[in-house]
Amino acid sequence: MKKIFGLVLLFVSLTAAQVGHARAGLSDTIERLKPAVLLIGTYKSTDSPRFQLRGTGFVVSDGQMVVTNAHVLPADLSSADAPALVVQVRQASGEWQMRPARVLGTNAARDLALLRMEGPAAPAMRLGNSSAVREGADLAFMGFPIGGVLGFSVVTHRATVSSITAAALPSPSAGRLSEQAIRGLRGGTFEIFQLDATAYPGNSGGPLFDPDTGEVVGVMNMVLIKSTRESALSQPSGISYAIPSVHVQELLDRHR
Repeated sequence: MKKIFGLVLLFVSLTAAQVGHARAGLSDTIERLKPAVLLIGTYKSTDSPRFQLRGTGFVVSDGQMVVTNAHVLPADLSSADAPALVVQVRQASGEWQMRPARVLGTNAARDLALLRMEGPAAPAMRLGNSSAVREGADLAFMGFPIGGVLGFSVVTHRATVSSITAAALPSPSAGRLSEQAIRGLRGGTFEIFQLDATAYPGNSGGPLFDPDTGEVVGVMNMVLIKSTRESALSQPSGISYAIPSVHVQELLDRHR
Protein backbone atom coordinates (compact mmCIF):
# COMPACT_ATOMS: atom_id res chain seq x y z
CA MET A 1 0.00 0.00 0.00
CA LYS A 2 2.84 2.39 0.90
CA LYS A 3 4.51 1.57 -2.41
CA ILE A 4 1.37 2.40 -4.38
CA PHE A 5 0.89 5.62 -2.40
CA GLY A 6 4.52 6.55 -3.13
CA LEU A 7 4.05 5.93 -6.85
CA VAL A 8 0.94 8.12 -6.86
CA LEU A 9 2.84 10.93 -5.13
CA LEU A 10 5.68 10.59 -7.63
CA PHE A 11 3.23 10.76 -10.55
CA VAL A 12 1.52 13.85 -9.14
CA SER A 13 4.86 15.53 -8.52
CA LEU A 14 6.11 14.83 -12.04
CA THR A 15 2.85 16.07 -13.57
CA ALA A 16 2.95 19.28 -11.52
CA ALA A 17 6.57 19.82 -12.52
CA GLN A 18 5.73 19.38 -16.21
CA VAL A 19 2.81 21.83 -15.99
CA GLY A 20 4.97 24.33 -14.12
CA HIS A 21 7.72 24.00 -16.74
CA ALA A 22 5.21 24.54 -19.57
CA ARG A 23 3.87 27.68 -17.92
CA ALA A 24 7.36 29.00 -17.27
CA GLY A 25 8.25 28.25 -20.90
CA LEU A 26 5.33 30.32 -22.21
CA SER A 27 6.11 33.17 -19.80
CA ASP A 28 9.71 33.29 -21.03
CA THR A 29 8.55 33.17 -24.65
CA ILE A 30 6.07 36.02 -24.11
CA GLU A 31 8.76 38.18 -22.54
CA ARG A 32 11.05 37.52 -25.50
CA LEU A 33 8.45 38.11 -28.23
CA LYS A 34 6.55 41.15 -26.92
CA PRO A 35 9.00 43.76 -28.33
CA ALA A 36 8.33 42.34 -31.83
CA VAL A 37 4.54 42.85 -31.66
CA LEU A 38 3.43 46.19 -33.09
CA LEU A 39 0.41 48.45 -33.36
CA ILE A 40 -0.69 49.01 -36.97
CA GLY A 41 -2.70 52.11 -37.69
CA THR A 42 -3.01 55.50 -39.32
CA TYR A 43 -2.02 58.97 -38.20
CA LYS A 44 -3.50 62.33 -39.17
CA SER A 45 -3.09 65.52 -37.16
CA THR A 46 -6.69 66.59 -37.82
CA ASP A 47 -8.23 63.27 -36.77
CA SER A 48 -9.53 62.65 -33.26
CA PRO A 49 -7.81 60.65 -32.00
CA ARG A 50 -4.86 61.36 -34.28
CA PHE A 51 -3.74 57.73 -34.17
CA GLN A 52 -6.32 55.17 -35.27
CA LEU A 53 -5.53 51.54 -34.43
CA ARG A 54 -6.40 49.15 -37.24
CA GLY A 55 -4.82 45.89 -36.09
CA THR A 56 -1.74 44.03 -34.96
CA GLY A 57 1.52 43.32 -36.75
CA PHE A 58 4.81 41.63 -35.95
CA VAL A 59 8.43 42.17 -36.99
CA VAL A 60 10.26 39.61 -39.14
CA SER A 61 13.41 39.23 -41.23
CA ASP A 62 15.84 42.16 -40.87
CA GLY A 63 13.93 43.85 -38.07
CA GLN A 64 12.29 46.45 -40.31
CA MET A 65 9.78 44.25 -42.12
CA VAL A 66 6.34 43.89 -40.58
CA VAL A 67 3.64 41.30 -41.29
CA THR A 68 -0.08 41.96 -40.85
CA ASN A 69 -3.43 41.24 -42.55
CA ALA A 70 -4.15 42.98 -45.85
CA HIS A 71 -7.61 43.97 -44.62
CA VAL A 72 -5.96 45.92 -41.79
CA LEU A 73 -4.58 48.44 -44.33
CA PRO A 74 -6.71 51.48 -45.17
CA ALA A 75 -8.19 51.44 -48.67
CA ASP A 76 -7.36 55.08 -49.49
CA LEU A 77 -3.59 55.24 -48.87
CA SER A 78 -2.97 56.78 -52.30
CA SER A 79 -5.34 59.69 -51.70
CA ALA A 80 -3.73 63.10 -51.20
CA ASP A 81 -5.55 63.74 -47.93
CA ALA A 82 -5.33 60.16 -46.66
CA PRO A 83 -3.86 59.59 -43.20
CA ALA A 84 -0.33 58.23 -43.01
CA LEU A 85 0.25 54.52 -42.49
CA VAL A 86 2.23 54.08 -39.26
CA VAL A 87 3.35 51.44 -36.82
CA GLN A 88 4.08 51.85 -33.14
CA VAL A 89 7.04 50.04 -31.61
CA ARG A 90 7.32 49.36 -27.89
CA GLN A 91 10.51 50.86 -26.46
CA ALA A 92 12.57 49.44 -23.58
CA SER A 93 11.12 52.24 -21.42
CA GLY A 94 7.63 50.87 -22.08
CA GLU A 95 6.57 53.84 -24.22
CA TRP A 96 5.29 53.48 -27.79
CA GLN A 97 7.30 55.05 -30.60
CA MET A 98 5.42 55.94 -33.80
CA ARG A 99 7.15 55.28 -37.12
CA PRO A 100 6.08 55.76 -40.75
CA ALA A 101 5.60 52.58 -42.76
CA ARG A 102 5.03 51.69 -46.40
CA VAL A 103 3.53 48.66 -48.09
CA LEU A 104 6.07 46.38 -49.77
CA GLY A 105 3.55 43.86 -51.05
CA THR A 106 0.32 42.04 -50.37
CA ASN A 107 -1.23 38.65 -50.99
CA ALA A 108 -4.92 39.51 -51.24
CA ALA A 109 -6.00 35.89 -51.67
CA ARG A 110 -4.36 35.01 -48.33
CA ASP A 111 -5.17 38.39 -46.71
CA LEU A 112 -1.52 39.11 -45.92
CA ALA A 113 0.52 42.31 -46.17
CA LEU A 114 4.23 43.02 -45.80
CA LEU A 115 5.33 46.48 -44.63
CA ARG A 116 8.66 48.19 -44.13
CA MET A 117 8.92 50.58 -41.21
CA GLU A 118 11.39 53.43 -40.86
CA GLY A 119 13.88 53.70 -38.03
CA PRO A 120 16.27 51.25 -36.40
CA ALA A 121 15.68 47.52 -36.53
CA ALA A 122 13.41 46.01 -33.87
CA PRO A 123 13.58 42.48 -32.43
CA ALA A 124 12.27 40.08 -35.07
CA MET A 125 10.29 36.86 -34.79
CA ARG A 126 11.34 33.65 -36.53
CA LEU A 127 8.99 31.91 -38.91
CA GLY A 128 8.35 28.25 -38.17
CA ASN A 129 7.24 25.36 -40.35
CA SER A 130 3.45 25.63 -40.49
CA SER A 131 3.20 22.32 -42.38
CA ALA A 132 4.41 20.58 -39.22
CA VAL A 133 1.45 21.89 -37.17
CA ARG A 134 -1.04 19.13 -36.35
CA GLU A 135 -4.62 19.19 -35.14
CA GLY A 136 -4.62 19.25 -31.35
CA ALA A 137 -1.42 21.31 -31.14
CA ASP A 138 -1.25 23.80 -28.27
CA LEU A 139 -0.26 27.24 -29.53
CA ALA A 140 -0.60 30.87 -28.43
CA PHE A 141 -1.26 34.21 -30.09
CA MET A 142 -0.59 37.86 -29.30
CA GLY A 143 -2.33 41.08 -30.20
CA PHE A 144 -4.45 44.02 -29.12
CA PRO A 145 -7.99 42.68 -28.61
CA ILE A 146 -10.89 45.13 -28.92
CA GLY A 147 -8.52 47.81 -30.18
CA GLY A 148 -7.61 50.40 -27.61
CA VAL A 149 -10.52 49.65 -25.26
CA LEU A 150 -8.19 47.61 -23.03
CA GLY A 151 -5.28 49.98 -23.55
CA PHE A 152 -2.33 49.39 -25.84
CA SER A 153 -0.96 46.37 -23.99
CA VAL A 154 0.05 43.17 -25.72
CA VAL A 155 -2.35 40.39 -24.70
CA THR A 156 -1.54 36.68 -25.06
CA HIS A 157 -4.06 33.84 -25.36
CA ARG A 158 -3.58 30.09 -25.54
CA ALA A 159 -5.22 28.26 -28.44
CA THR A 160 -5.61 24.67 -29.57
CA VAL A 161 -5.71 23.84 -33.26
CA SER A 162 -9.17 22.31 -33.50
CA SER A 163 -9.06 21.80 -37.26
CA ILE A 164 -6.83 22.22 -40.29
CA THR A 165 -9.17 22.57 -43.20
CA ALA A 166 -9.33 23.88 -46.74
CA ALA A 167 -11.25 27.12 -46.62
CA ALA A 168 -11.68 30.47 -48.29
CA LEU A 169 -11.61 33.49 -46.02
CA PRO A 170 -15.02 34.85 -44.98
CA SER A 171 -15.92 38.14 -46.61
CA PRO A 172 -15.30 41.17 -44.37
CA SER A 173 -18.45 42.81 -45.75
CA ALA A 174 -21.78 42.12 -44.09
CA GLY A 175 -23.99 39.54 -45.76
CA ARG A 176 -22.32 39.16 -49.17
CA LEU A 177 -19.11 38.16 -50.87
CA SER A 178 -16.79 40.88 -52.10
CA GLU A 179 -15.02 40.76 -55.46
CA GLN A 180 -11.83 39.79 -53.63
CA ALA A 181 -13.57 36.87 -51.91
CA ILE A 182 -15.05 35.67 -55.21
CA ARG A 183 -11.62 35.79 -56.87
CA GLY A 184 -10.23 33.80 -53.95
CA LEU A 185 -12.89 31.12 -54.35
CA ARG A 186 -12.20 30.86 -58.08
CA GLY A 187 -8.48 30.58 -57.39
CA GLY A 188 -9.01 27.61 -55.11
CA THR A 189 -9.12 27.19 -51.37
CA PHE A 190 -6.17 26.79 -49.05
CA GLU A 191 -5.49 25.30 -45.65
CA ILE A 192 -6.33 27.45 -42.65
CA PHE A 193 -5.98 26.81 -38.92
CA GLN A 194 -9.22 26.85 -36.94
CA LEU A 195 -8.59 27.64 -33.27
CA ASP A 196 -10.72 27.05 -30.19
CA ALA A 197 -9.92 30.51 -28.81
CA THR A 198 -11.71 33.82 -28.67
CA ALA A 199 -10.02 36.58 -30.62
CA TYR A 200 -11.35 40.06 -31.31
CA PRO A 201 -11.06 42.51 -34.24
CA GLY A 202 -7.88 44.10 -32.83
CA ASN A 203 -6.13 40.71 -32.94
CA SER A 204 -6.12 40.71 -36.75
CA GLY A 205 -2.58 40.39 -38.08
CA GLY A 206 -1.07 39.13 -34.82
CA PRO A 207 1.32 36.16 -34.63
CA LEU A 208 0.25 32.60 -33.81
CA PHE A 209 3.28 30.91 -32.30
CA ASP A 210 4.73 27.84 -30.64
CA PRO A 211 4.81 28.52 -26.86
CA ASP A 212 8.12 26.67 -26.44
CA THR A 213 10.20 27.89 -29.40
CA GLY A 214 8.47 31.20 -30.10
CA GLU A 215 8.43 30.41 -33.83
CA VAL A 216 5.51 31.91 -35.74
CA VAL A 217 3.36 29.31 -37.49
CA GLY A 218 0.41 31.51 -38.47
CA VAL A 219 -1.14 34.96 -38.70
CA MET A 220 -4.39 35.64 -36.88
CA ASN A 221 -7.25 36.54 -39.17
CA MET A 222 -10.77 37.88 -38.86
CA VAL A 223 -12.97 36.35 -36.20
CA LEU A 224 -16.04 34.27 -37.01
CA ILE A 225 -18.60 36.90 -35.98
CA LYS A 226 -22.29 36.09 -35.77
CA SER A 227 -23.67 39.34 -37.10
CA THR A 228 -21.95 42.66 -36.38
CA ARG A 229 -18.56 43.75 -35.09
CA GLU A 230 -20.18 44.68 -31.79
CA SER A 231 -21.49 41.14 -31.29
CA ALA A 232 -17.90 39.94 -31.04
CA LEU A 233 -17.74 41.73 -27.71
CA SER A 234 -21.06 40.59 -26.24
CA GLN A 235 -21.38 37.18 -27.92
CA PRO A 236 -17.93 35.90 -28.93
CA SER A 237 -18.07 32.70 -30.95
CA GLY A 238 -14.97 31.13 -29.39
CA ILE A 239 -13.68 30.27 -32.87
CA SER A 240 -10.80 32.05 -34.58
CA TYR A 241 -8.68 31.50 -37.67
CA ALA A 242 -5.04 31.85 -38.65
CA ILE A 243 -3.26 31.84 -42.01
CA PRO A 244 -0.33 29.34 -42.05
CA SER A 245 3.10 30.98 -42.02
CA VAL A 246 4.15 29.27 -45.27
CA HIS A 247 2.27 32.05 -47.08
CA VAL A 248 4.20 34.69 -45.09
CA GLN A 249 7.45 33.08 -46.20
CA GLU A 250 6.31 33.19 -49.83
CA LEU A 251 5.57 36.91 -49.48
CA LEU A 252 8.95 37.54 -47.88
CA ASP A 253 10.79 35.64 -50.61
CA ARG A 254 9.17 37.87 -53.25
CA HIS A 255 10.16 41.12 -51.53
CA ARG A 256 13.58 40.57 -50.01
